Amino acid sequence: LTGAGKPSRMRVLAQQTEPDAGTFSCGHGVSAGYYAQEHEGIRAGATVMDHLKTVGLPESQLRTLLGTFGLFGDVAYQDAGTLSGGEKTKLALAQLVTGRHNLLLLDEPTNNLDPPSRDAIGDALSDWPGAVVLVSHDPDFVARLEPSRVLMMPDGDLDYWSEDMLELVALA
Repeated sequence: LTGAGKPSRMRVLAQQTEPDAGTFSCGHGVSAGYYAQEHEGIRAGATVMDHLKTVGLPESQLRTLLGTFGLFGDVAYQDAGTLSGGEKTKLALAQLVTGRHNLLLLDEPTNNLDPPSRDAIGDALSDWPGAVVLVSHDPDFVARLEPSRVLMMPDGDLDYWSEDMLELVALA
């Protein structure tokens, strides 16, 4: 729902913003990675591969990961500042997965993606072993991730997920 405070709540969970009231802290051993729609982690002047090299994986594994997210061939050596919005989304999500986080906070990750890219990223994230907190208006993407719980906004009611909630996703 527009105006329900979803991005603000995600920034609090990512510990980028203090809550207006109350307190928040992650549990022991939680490492959260945050995807925001603005791609502020993508740096112009650095290649796509430069954005991933910091994790210490061999280049062959990083190229395989990029391929999983639909970034193929010479794109790996392209200046990340010249990527399209969809390519920046793919790179930002690939960075999160390589960041060794056990919690992903994803705020509208399917914006700027074409349907095949949404499917590929949905498949990649559905195999991911950690927890995901997702804000999305894309019922197909949500269904692909097979959620177990849902937080209904703006009331904040937490419930178990059921397939009949997919129609609410598109309305939110």
